[in-house]
This record gives sequence, structure tokens and C-alpha cells, in this order.
Amino acid sequence: MKQFVPVNKGPVVIKEAASSNTISDAYKDSITIAYQFIDSVEADTSFTFCGRTLQSPIMAGPIGGQKKIMEDGQLHYARAISEAGSVYWTDYHDINAWETILAEGIYGLRVIKPLADLDEFIAEIRHDEQGGALAFASDIDHGLTVYGTKDGQQKPFAPRTAAELKQIVQASSLPFYLKGVMSVHDALAAAEAGAAGIVISGHNNRFPCAVPPLKILPAIRTAVGDRLQIFVDGGFNNGYDVFKALALGADGVLCARAFMAAFAKDGEDGLTNKILEMGAQLKGAMANTGSPDLKHINQDALILP
Repeated sequence: MKQFVPVNKGPVVIKEAASSNTISDAYKDSITIAYQFIDSVEADTSFTFCGRTLQSPIMAGPIGGQKKIMEDGQLHYARAISEAGSVYWTDYHDINAWETILAEGIYGLRVIKPLADLDEFIAEIRHDEQGGALAFASDIDHGLTVYGTKDGQQKPFAPRTAAELKQIVQASSLPFYLKGVMSVHDALAAAEAGAAGIVISGHNNRFPCAVPPLKILPAIRTAVGDRLQIFVDGGFNNGYDVFKALALGADGVLCARAFMAAFAKDGEDGLTNKILEMGAQLKGAMANTGSPDLKHINQDALILP
């Protein structure tokens, strides 16, 4: 009997289905801010992550392509992030660049793909422990493809079970973050396993018709309470977008596409300035909504659609 075989081997984009990026951006942009000028305050955007104090809760999410922009692009990208006082979440591929980044003392962690061989996955964690990574993460949405078949890039991937998540947490003293969470179910599983946190992420339209991260965020925060740090990834272009995420219950955000655009346009200085500009915009939004610090964001300042 004949079976369906996808034509392309790269990221699947199903044109007949609604784009998750488009849905997410539309929802994010439909949220507005009710500024509060009476009793406005000086705001403190400082944020603690893995024992390090950052200027803001804005971190660089994993994205590839830096080496297409300049020689040793990933290293220059990481240095720009460090100069802005932020943290670099990197991808799975260029291990040599990653080792150099860690050797320079740049704050970072690696998103390790869900390798089918769990022992091999744990060996990757050991590598990062020895190198000085702040933590480690894994994409759970790479377990299967959008068509429900086995996934894999350089090596085979596999879905994770709740029992395997516990085993992964127990295998290392480093904090573990689960990336690609899009449901209360997966968030609760991460909390039960003992993960340090999650990243709510549509993974740049990997799965179509997905719920906007900011829309599912409040339900996830209510479900897990303070058991997890919650970060959100997906289309953050400015500090006002970041404020919306924080007011809805996030601890911080990851930003990738906007950072890459700044890096491509103006190199290291462009990326550093973009991060600092977003932090300044966040500080302004907080100050003018009566939000003195990240723990006391004025949630009433958001007007939802």
C-alpha cells in the first residue's frame, strides 16, 4: 500500500495550514498596555539566572546561521551577547564554537536535541558540565516530525517519556530546562520531573496551528505555580513585547530572529545595542505602569483582546 513521503527534508512548512508564527504575532500585537503615569516609579530590570545577575530577563535564544554572516560568526555573536550582560542559549550543531565560547567564560547553555540514545544524551550533558555551562536544555518538540514519524538530524531523535525526564534531571547537578512546551500537560510533566524551568516555544512555526505562547502562558503559570522558571520564545521584537510576556506570568524571554537581524545588519555592536535597547524599553514600560521590579510587574496594565 502506498504511503505519504514528504518532498522536502528540511523544516516542514504546511502552506495549507495556518502559520503558527502569524497566529502568535497577531495575538501578541493585539495585547495593549494601559500606562499609569500617576505613581510611576523608577524600575529595576535586574534578573537572576542560574546564580548570575543579568541586566534584564532578555536572553538570546538558539538560532543558526551566524557563520554565513561572518567568519567565526557564532563566537562573535556570543561575545556581543556577553557584552550586553545577557546569556547565550545555543543550538546543537557547532561543538567547536561552543567549546570556545565556554572557554572564554561567556554565560551560556546548550539546547541538546532529544537523542534516541539516552546514554549518548547524558554524555552530552557531561561534556557541558566539564566545560562550564550554566545549565542545559532540550527540545521536546523534536521527538517526532510534524507528520508523526521519527525525527533526526545528524543522529536519530526520539520522544521523551516522563520517566526519562526524571532520569535526565537526576543525571546532572546542572539545572535542566525543557524547551518547546506548548501545553499545561507538558509543563506539569516538567515540574514533576524536577526540571528547573521550561521554555514555551512554537519553535519558529515547526508545528502549524499552534496556540500562541502568550495565550497559553497564564494557564501554564497557574498550573505550575512557582515550581518552574518560565521563559517564552517567539517573535519578541522590542521591550514592550517582553513586558507583555512578564505581565502574563513569564520570568523572562528568549529572542532569536530579531537578534540575528541586528547582528546581520551591524555585527557585534548592532546585536549588543539591540539587547540593551530592548532592556531600556522594558524598563520604560515597567516604570510607566507602576512596576518597580520584575517581581512586582503590574499585571493589570495589560488589556487583552
